[in-house]
Amino acid sequence: MRSGGRSLSMVSLDMGNMDRMVRSGVHTSMVRSLGAVLLACALVACGGGSKNSGTTPTGGVGSGSGDGQSMTDPGDPAGPGGTASGGTGTVGGGGTDTWSANGDKPGTPGAPGSADPGPDLSATPTVIPPNFDPDPAQARTQVEQHLALARSSLARAQPDADGALKEARLALAIDASSVDAAAMVALAYYHKKLFDTAELVLDDVFKRDAAKANASVMYVYGLVYDRTGRPDRALLAYQKAVGINPGHTSALTNLGVHQLKNTQYAEAQGSFERLTKEFGKSDEITLTSLGSAYRGRSADYPAGSGEREQWVRAAEAQYKKALQASSSYGPAYYNLGLLYLDNDPFPGVADPIARLTTAKSFFEQYKNMPGVEIKLYDDRMKDVSKAIKRAEKLLKKKSS
Repeated sequence: MRSGGRSLSMVSLDMGNMDRMVRSGVHTSMVRSLGAVLLACALVACGGGSKNSGTTPTGGVGSGSGDGQSMTDPGDPAGPGGTASGGTGTVGGGGTDTWSANGDKPGTPGAPGSADPGPDLSATPTVIPPNFDPDPAQARTQVEQHLALARSSLARAQPDADGALKEARLALAIDASSVDAAAMVALAYYHKKLFDTAELVLDDVFKRDAAKANASVMYVYGLVYDRTGRPDRALLAYQKAVGINPGHTSALTNLGVHQLKNTQYAEAQGSFERLTKEFGKSDEITLTSLGSAYRGRSADYPAGSGEREQWVRAAEAQYKKALQASSSYGPAYYNLGLLYLDNDPFPGVADPIARLTTAKSFFEQYKNMPGVEIKLYDDRMKDVSKAIKRAEKLLKKKSS
């Protein structure tokens, strides 16, 4: 906050749908390559029996079988008994058929001159190789199902980073090119506090053009940068994530938090008003952050002015809404204490002692909330005590 040099807000970074930190075991291995897995199948084609070359007789004389031996057609019978001139046997109902050298019968018994034409290749059915590739639409559905399970694992009261990592890897097994699945792997490592591993995963997937236009990748980059002491890069990452996907509420929340830290109160106001009005967020963190943006705006106007009073009242309203959402949210009490401490006069409160007493009560309530920072509480209580003493001296001087 500009006034008094005090910190503007006590707001925790929101992790969106995955906004709770995971305290699970550590994986030390990672897959540096997310390349595609190719499946290959071999087609075994099956046909009929062996093909016979040249088994159809032409002009009454059988052609050679291709192995140097020939089959002779006996022709017409020459006399009684059916002896064929030049023939080697009898032809008739009780005669013996002549066989070709390749083992096929040249014709039907009792039907001289006919031959087996072999398999009819024109009637052979076309063999279509089986397609083992998954249906793209079905694959997308399966990937999204695994990612939904991963998100729900991180959204539990006791987040399960290992479960999220498992589901993200199953999604990659279906579609190794899924950038969203790779981003989920990085997010799972982030929740396991393996920040370097998470960044390596992001750097690997960022080699793809698709990753450069993926809001989830940019969002996880922002989280990693925040945790590794690179706030400037984190701010840029959140800005890119929101630029790619204006509806990415988690990135928008963290962008607003950085804007508050950088005293960009008008920009922070825009971010948190979008969250509350456009996306309907009414949680204590978002409402407290919006109140802090309003409180920062109030410092742009002189004490006692109508503009300042308007922003102060707006800030107070948001802080109290936050406490309605969660009565145990300490930062809302703390910020209410600052609001009463720093604004003299306070809208609707003419007595400075009453104003400062109200500020003191909010700080005392903050002390009893989960996550209290005792040093912060002690510093503010010293400020309140000094302000009360000054106000009492001033009143005595006026009365005398």
